[in-house]
Amino acid sequence: MKFITYAVWLGCLSLLIACQGTTGEDNPAEKPDLKQELQGTWQTIQINVAVNSADGLDTFRTESLTQDVWERDFNMHPPVFYFKPDQKFTRVHRNLLDEVVDESRGMWNVFGDTLVLIEPHATYTYVVKMGEGRASFRSFIDWDEDGAEDDEYQSLQRKISIGTE
Repeated sequence: MKFITYAVWLGCLSLLIACQGTTGEDNPAEKPDLKQELQGTWQTIQINVAVNSADGLDTFRTESLTQDVWERDFNMHPPVFYFKPDQKFTRVHRNLLDEVVDESRGMWNVFGDTLVLIEPHATYTYVVKMGEGRASFRSFIDWDEDGAEDDEYQSLQRKISIGTE
């Protein structure tokens, strides 16, 4: 009888251990494929920058560029990114008449949660968080052109199309 009780307990313990799964964070099969998810057309919703001083005075300011600010202050729509399946991208700025006023082209790639944009004269890296048709791109850049990449940049994007035309 002791043997049967022991075998039942051992079987239950084995079953309990076997049924314990990993969480979604530990299971790479459940993580979105960033390279696949980024393909398409993304409209910038907002850019937030925390600007730090490089002169040691501990000065700090924030800037927030919303669609209203783009239109009011720059007479432009926020930029739109086109991430193509061949890992080429285009970033387009249009004025309020929908005319292209600036366009950047380059290559893009992802490494884990990091997006790398390579343009002819610059390379940008962003940590990307995605969810529900939106993406957040974060990085440290030299926003205030003081020579130090100490300004925290975050742009919020909304996927507006799975195509890139």
